[in-house]
Amino acid sequence: MNIDEELNYSNKLNKQDSVGKFTGFFLFRNIINNYNIEKTRHEEERKQIKKYGVISLILSLIALAISISCLISKLSNIQFVGASYFLMILIYVLSGIIISLTLAIYSFVFAVLQIRLNRKSIGIIGLTLSIISIGCSITLIVFLIL
Repeated sequence: MNIDEELNYSNKLNKQDSVGKFTGFFLFRNIINNYNIEKTRHEEERKQIKKYGVISLILSLIALAISISCLISKLSNIQFVGASYFLMILIYVLSGIIISLTLAIYSFVFAVLQIRLNRKSIGIIGLTLSIISIGCSITLIVFLIL
């Protein structure tokens, strides 16, 4: 597929989906469209693509840092009382669970896309780190319940 065919295909997809222009990242529409275009490239060009693995690695490292920091602060023996207790619970739930779990799921999707595209090792590293960060978020949920 040459560049003109890719542009025509991309324009056709964008005309069919006007919602994807505004919410493409959250609905994965632009990601899937770009992935479909890159999947049709020649074998040599596909082997050079690492962007999904890099995005997966960045998102999983951010999610892992957030969830581990919340887990360490929860496991420390600092006792919070009153309003600060509810504030810390709110921080644990928002950042340690919701944000890090969302980032880890996005990271998981990007890692799977990278592995399906060309099986680069960066995709496998991103997949492993995203699973670890999902596990840290689940561990934080368990410690919040206990």
